[in-house]
Amino acid sequence: MADSKTPLERAMTLAAVSGLKATLGPALLETSRRTSRSNNWVLAALGEMALDKVGLFTRRYRPMLMVPHALAGAYAARESMRRDGVADDRTVPIMGAVVAAGVASVAPIARMALNKGLGVNDAVIGLAEDYLALKFGGEAVGLSIEEMGEAAKEAISDLRDKVAPDLEIPALPGSEPDPIPSHI
Repeated sequence: MADSKTPLERAMTLAAVSGLKATLGPALLETSRRTSRSNNWVLAALGEMALDKVGLFTRRYRPMLMVPHALAGAYAARESMRRDGVADDRTVPIMGAVVAAGVASVAPIARMALNKGLGVNDAVIGLAEDYLALKFGGEAVGLSIEEMGEAAKEAISDLRDKVAPDLEIPALPGSEPDPIPSHI
């Protein structure tokens, strides 16, 4: 990796990202590896972000909603260290789970404080949270915002092709230009 972060710093960054969005840490990691599972993780992360904006996941500090974040943080931290060629250390998944659970418990409280105290719209805070998670997570795995956007377009196109291959579904903006009619 070109950045100056150590493997442990990258692993804990992905764990923190998993604390904000449970599926985002693994999605970024799998996308950077270019594995066959990356589209599934990307779709899960997009779905989680969308559901967050409609207010479904506002109380992540409850234990039952914190568990998926902790598990994702443990997975992302362990796999990040493996990707960097670091020998398996049994403490890394535990640290990743603790970091993710900590972020998952503090982020919604900070979000509520910003909403109630300063009057910032919750959806705006959610968008800022997503941006920061994508920015720092992307830096940790070496993906640019453009590459993440392309991965999202690819995952949605792949889903569209699998679910409704014969239906006329509008393409995503920028994925294919419309053909120019020949009679003009």
